[in-house]
Amino acid sequence: MAKRLVASKAKSDMSTVRALVILLCLSAPAVHATQPFPLNWPSRLKIPRGEIVELKVYGEGLSSVEAQWAERNLPFYAVAPGLFAAIVGIDLEAKPGVSKITITATNDAGRQRRAETTVQTLSKAFRQESFTVAAGFDQLSPDALELIRIERADFALAFSTPAAERFWEAPFIRPVPQESSSSFGYRRIINGKLRAPHTGADLRAPIGTEVLATNHGRVVLTGNYFFAGQSIVLDHGGGLYTMYFHLSEFKVDAGTMVRRGDVIALSGMSGRVTGPHLHWAARLGNARVDPMGLIEKISIGQSREPGSVVGN
Repeated sequence: MAKRLVASKAKSDMSTVRALVILLCLSAPAVHATQPFPLNWPSRLKIPRGEIVELKVYGEGLSSVEAQWAERNLPFYAVAPGLFAAIVGIDLEAKPGVSKITITATNDAGRQRRAETTVQTLSKAFRQESFTVAAGFDQLSPDALELIRIERADFALAFSTPAAERFWEAPFIRPVPQESSSSFGYRRIINGKLRAPHTGADLRAPIGTEVLATNHGRVVLTGNYFFAGQSIVLDHGGGLYTMYFHLSEFKVDAGTMVRRGDVIALSGMSGRVTGPHLHWAARLGNARVDPMGLIEKISIGQSREPGSVVGN
């Protein structure tokens, strides 16, 4: 009888301990609980196709920001204490529409806050030129088509594994000092057929002009191709790439880490071109964007102005 009483009391004590543990777990503050704290971010971004915009999020004691957009991660980077930013880019052939960026901000206390930014993709007209040529003038041979297939495959491979680490830092610089000779997004209509848009900025550059890395990055491709000629691709991290086409000479090898302002090549007129120039292009994720935006739209300094502010 005494043994049964002792066993019963032990079971009762264990039940009491379990109940106390459960009660303490329920009453203790969750370290990563989603709890409101003061936060500033833009409620809406209006971005014309082919352009980029900085998305800034600010909060006192903010330690990290993560975001999801179009079923992919949108990488944020620290700009200043409590201030984080991400570059949002819209492909130059994107259709007008609305999407949402879901933001998760975490402060030094481990508290998290959810936020949303609406992205409105705006239509944008690009220059077009229409002309007629003799039938067969622009027909490509089977050999040329095979070279084009290889070119596309090599570039696709270069873009397939972007570095997660951000190598670049503001500001970006021009790869050559000369001005643009052909606008981004320009399209030709040949014999009534709309051709692919021009995905970069053509910069006037005499043969042999030094071509500079516009920012820090890793050389992920050097090669000679049918359309692009001698080409270099730099991975700047976080899904951002810049490309340099129609070169005459490489000054770096694939795998090399370069710094902003390093000479990476000499300009030329290799590939399918009619004259010497540098084709400079940029890609953010899968979006083909105007490279001039890297210079004009990425801020320098510690401005906390997030645009159309939502907060508290």
